[in-house]
Amino acid sequence: MKNYLAQSIVILFLTILSLVVLSLVGEFSIGSFKIKKINIVSDIEPDKEEKLVIIEPIKSDSLLKDSLLINKEKFRSGIEDYSADKSALRSFFQGIRNTKNQAVRIAFFGDSFIEGDILCANFRDTLQRLYGGRGVGFVPITSEVSKFRTTIQHNFSNWKTLSIVGERSPKTALGTSGYCFLPLEANEVEYKPALKGRTFSLHSVKLYLKNQINSRFEYLINDTLSLSQSFDANNVLQEFTLTHDNIQSIKFRFPPSDSIQVYGTSFEESTGVYVDNFAMRGNSGIGLYQIEPTEHKQFNAFREYKLIILQYGLNVVHESDTAGYGWYVERMNTVINRLKESFPSASFLLLSVSDRSSNQNGTFETIPAIPVMVNAQRQLAKKSKIAFWDVYSAMGGKNSMVKFVNAKPAMGAKDYTHLNYWGGRKIAKLLADALLLEKKNYD
Repeated sequence: MKNYLAQSIVILFLTILSLVVLSLVGEFSIGSFKIKKINIVSDIEPDKEEKLVIIEPIKSDSLLKDSLLINKEKFRSGIEDYSADKSALRSFFQGIRNTKNQAVRIAFFGDSFIEGDILCANFRDTLQRLYGGRGVGFVPITSEVSKFRTTIQHNFSNWKTLSIVGERSPKTALGTSGYCFLPLEANEVEYKPALKGRTFSLHSVKLYLKNQINSRFEYLINDTLSLSQSFDANNVLQEFTLTHDNIQSIKFRFPPSDSIQVYGTSFEESTGVYVDNFAMRGNSGIGLYQIEPTEHKQFNAFREYKLIILQYGLNVVHESDTAGYGWYVERMNTVINRLKESFPSASFLLLSVSDRSSNQNGTFETIPAIPVMVNAQRQLAKKSKIAFWDVYSAMGGKNSMVKFVNAKPAMGAKDYTHLNYWGGRKIAKLLADALLLEKKNYD
């Protein structure tokens, strides 16, 4: 075989030389292509001592002509309540008073910031330790992040995935999660607990599907007990509750047909708190408008959510955009009002974008548009009359993502946008603490 060692050394040398040159010449442009300054020793330089600051609303922002300076009373828990009677979270707080007798469910909608249960896992665990419940709640049939989600083992094969941000079909209705899954030949999906020896729930797993034909699906419990369930043609969402004394794993198989639309499963008990993670990579939040209210209402008839959390905006922010996001406020307000109609018994909590940094003249710093988006989302919460939590300020404000990335252990990914599990744990605790303190104030 030919030896490419010499060529590899030449390529390595030219790469290093190019980086050195770029670090010396600074930022420049070639046509519309912009070359940023590079700092080739940034990873080994001592961290700069930066004071983390809380960024106040920008008074000059066109969205804030009437000034949204937040007073101390609104910050008593970090959650800002913009409802008319200052009880935006009433439904949720009343629900968790009775978790010994009923299941209280939270729908956590978001983008890649919450995928893989990075944030939801610890948020869920905190609430379940306080109010009971065991199980991860709703899980889709397929997932882009199944291999790094640590709260459940999830394997699948031979499914067609339809979604808000992917392929669509006029004959197929997307579910509340924004997805729908069609079984192909030799399909299967299997779920196992994340930790050995743990069960999903005491005795039950729920399955959600629609069908236009009479058919039957098969399922295998604990790799030994083979069962089947028939279902009649009925083009409305159905919930099947499958029970067994001690479920350690469950596998499903369906006849291949585009007339069978499967949405997901839920692992839960009949009491306690459950957090359904509805993450979708690349979704700005506006995509939720593609889901018909009738689909939400059918799903909510079974789930009856007491709290809807919305985490979006990172896919909208651009480095050079500082003009404000009035258009985003208007379109998301339409989405939220539609969700309110679909989930009438739920409280609503809007989360702001987190900090996000980019390479600016060789140094990673907060993208200037981030605090502008935070204020736009605060205006959105005010317009929609719902609760709001400022994730950006909770993280520490300007350049806090840089601190997260450089922390020991690191709490942020090297893209300076996403959290890792340590960062998710920290933000989850801050969110849970804010909700619990607000509940105390409410009580």
